[in-house]
Amino acid sequence: MSVRSWKARQFTAFPSSLQGALQVVPYLQVLIYLPFLLQGFELTAFMLTVGGHLLLYPLFFKVFWHKGYGAAPFVLVMAVLAFVISAYSLSGVVFFAFAAASCAACRNRSQTLWLLFVVNCVYLLSAYVFVHSFYVILVALFFTAVNGVSFDFQLRKYLADRLIKQSQEEVSALATVAERERIARDLHDLLGHSLTSIALKAELAERLLGRDPQSAKQHLREVQEVSRRALSQVRDAVADYKTNTFDNEWSNTRIALESVDIELTSFIANVDIPASVDAALAMILREATTNLLRHSRATRCKVSLQLRQGCLVLEVSDNGKTMIEPSPGNGLKGMEERCRALGGDLKASFQPGCKIAASIPLANSSEGGQ
Repeated sequence: MSVRSWKARQFTAFPSSLQGALQVVPYLQVLIYLPFLLQGFELTAFMLTVGGHLLLYPLFFKVFWHKGYGAAPFVLVMAVLAFVISAYSLSGVVFFAFAAASCAACRNRSQTLWLLFVVNCVYLLSAYVFVHSFYVILVALFFTAVNGVSFDFQLRKYLADRLIKQSQEEVSALATVAERERIARDLHDLLGHSLTSIALKAELAERLLGRDPQSAKQHLREVQEVSRRALSQVRDAVADYKTNTFDNEWSNTRIALESVDIELTSFIANVDIPASVDAALAMILREATTNLLRHSRATRCKVSLQLRQGCLVLEVSDNGKTMIEPSPGNGLKGMEERCRALGGDLKASFQPGCKIAASIPLANSSEGGQ
């Protein structure tokens, strides 16, 4: 993006870091024309209001590209513009409301409150000069105060939530790095000694091949034995890496749903879960979460894990769009197969939303896992 286009964008859009926090901004613009419906149509006042409106929005976008008292000049210009519009129309009240909302650009509570106080003082001056009625003053102060405070609260909440999400992403990245280091360390410990022994015995067998064939054969047999042992250890290590736990998958699910602003309600019972059931429940939860994120368009999700009549019951439901029951894909088939392998069953319903319930008996888990 060129410097010129970047500067032009400041007058037409909010910074990308704030766009999610300021999605409700345009709803006030319809109020600008309300006084003309109540007081009658005046062409001069209407044209001035429209012209002011064309200046207001670029200033309102621009102010959020600044922080602290760097936003003050733009707030004061909007307040002066509102003062001028108030001389011709009560629509100036709405301009003051926008000026109050722009005070949140400071991102500092004390600075925001000071600017909000100045904007309200400018409005009271305009109300005195242009003789606003007591009821108009009450409505205007309500708009300016509530708009300023609500925008400040909304912006702070958005920035705090974004900071939490960034922290979660950093923790996840650090966990990934730590896991890679652990895998590298384990492989070094497993294979370092074995491969060194194989290399030494192979060299020794090569030297003894002409002088002492029997000793050479013995060393080659030992090379085979060390190789098989190393291969077995690597397979055990890989199997351990592939094993996922329900706790790990539950943490990943919480982070994934929070990152897309899906409200999560949960009830996870404190139960000792056998290893085979633990891995199956983890994969079922992963598949259910993946389906929810890809297809449901849900805004709420409920996850529960409870012990009922000797069975562990995992339920994942959402309020996504109502849909007909789909043909079983690899995800649903995989979940059903995991449940059946442990002597359990899986039920899925899709109207309304989606609900997946997996029930696995603990009594059969050991046998089913084997």
